[in-house]
Amino acid sequence: MSGYHPDEITLMDYSAGSLSLAQSLAVAVHLFMCGQCRGQLEQLNALGGTLLAQSDPQAVEVQGFDDFMDTLDAKPEPQITTKVQSRLYNPLQNLLPDSFDAIPWRKQTKDIAEYDLTKQLAGQGVRVALQKIRAGAKVPPHSHRGQETTVILSGGFSDELGVYHKGDFVTRDASHRHTPTALQNEDCICLTVLDAPIYFVSGFYRLLNPFMRW
Repeated sequence: MSGYHPDEITLMDYSAGSLSLAQSLAVAVHLFMCGQCRGQLEQLNALGGTLLAQSDPQAVEVQGFDDFMDTLDAKPEPQITTKVQSRLYNPLQNLLPDSFDAIPWRKQTKDIAEYDLTKQLAGQGVRVALQKIRAGAKVPPHSHRGQETTVILSGGFSDELGVYHKGDFVTRDASHRHTPTALQNEDCICLTVLDAPIYFVSGFYRLLNPFMRW
């Protein structure tokens, strides 16, 4: 089971259909691998329907959110139903070949390769890609000019804030500086969504910052 998940606000936005296509993809990929969040989403969908059915729109606007969160807190641990499980599919299945080995990876360094999905998603102001980091290798230290969302598809990595494994949903922003390092046992493959270029903070890579544009 995943140890790192989207927060409740992100799941609420996903349930409401208000996330961008790129962020929705990241959440959907995590949901595919995380039964806990699928159960929570099922609960959110049901509660959202209840709120919409209320007869007084002003009451929904003023009281709805607080009541909604109180209801979430009062709910027992979500359970996955057969109905939810039967609808599961891999959100990446129409964007990728049948295996990671068949992906036409583009080398960025000797240890890191990328497969860009941005054009397939018609993304604007966002970059969506698969990243492949060789086992034990490090991504150069960097911070962020916006939000970075990472969902691990295979293997895992660590940084200054924790250790992450398959299925984990990890977010970083301008307040974070980190050096992701793939775990030693296998290559790390992950989906990344960036709404602004990263910013390298040390060594030769800082010279690349002026060219980090989309």
